Amino acid sequence: MNEKLYELFDLVLQSNFSIKKENDKRTIELGDDGEHGKMETYSIFPGIILSYMDLNIETMDDVFIEEKIDSRLLEINHCRDGRYAYTINDDKIIYFGQGDLCISIYEITKTLSEFPLEYYRGLEIFIDVDIANDYVKNYIPDFDLIEFYEDLKRNKGFVLIRSNEKIDHVIGELYNVDERIKNPYHKLKTLELLLFFSITNFNRNKSISLSKEQVEIIDNVKNELLNDLESKITIDQLANKYDISKTSLKNCFKEIYGKPIYKWRKEYKLDYACKLLNQGDYTISEISKMVGYTSPSKFTEAFKDYKGCTPSEYKKIKFNI
Repeated sequence: MNEKLYELFDLVLQSNFSIKKENDKRTIELGDDGEHGKMETYSIFPGIILSYMDLNIETMDDVFIEEKIDSRLLEINHCRDGRYAYTINDDKIIYFGQGDLCISIYEITKTLSEFPLEYYRGLEIFIDVDIANDYVKNYIPDFDLIEFYEDLKRNKGFVLIRSNEKIDHVIGELYNVDERIKNPYHKLKTLELLLFFSITNFNRNKSISLSKEQVEIIDNVKNELLNDLESKITIDQLANKYDISKTSLKNCFKEIYGKPIYKWRKEYKLDYACKLLNQGDYTISEISKMVGYTSPSKFTEAFKDYKGCTPSEYKKIKFNI
């Protein structure tokens, strides 16, 4: 079932990949030895595939290419962890993160710009509306997938729903379903989600989009923050250097990376410190200086607050000391 939809992967995947088939389940490993992650896919109904995504990539160019698809393809993305970016009509970029749901038309949002945090965990449902419509109508007679697709196409081509209890209820349970009931449970949850769409007024949902210029500025800011982890860099300095207001700088940065600038940089420093500790080439005192702390004691305090153990304890666990 759904051989036509699976053929799309051959069109858009440019990295090496392998496919393992098991009944209605296909696991697609991306890159050599799965270096870019995997997509665990299931055929739900004719014209509908559900995919659990576990990706470790920075840009879609590493794995996917743009390809014109003749099918009227609807995509439903739910982010469990990480962040995802869509380019809309080549001039606007939208970002969504943990708990958010994005419904989009492949034709309009096929350009996927990046995963800002370099990883993404989530769920995606691919729907070929011309094939799936009649099957869905058997269960939801008053819901027409083709009309839904065309309405979405007239209204920017996408809708972004921020994390809320309704979405968590419909989608969240899919990540922990028992293997023995996955097939019927996937069908029930897919129909429940479409039933939710049938009564939702998406015109009231607002999303924030950024211009490519704004994204480029934030990318330069991020690189500056990372190039010299020892330095103290202020919001005022960054705003003046890149000719952007402090409010826009903070809002745009948080929209892309999901966290305020200082929180993001602090966590990056501490994650980098973990990598240095794993290497075993530096003392804790040296590492504290390399990630911008004025004293090992302040570094230790911040590290314990973030990781739940001191750097010394982390090393003992890592090297079984």
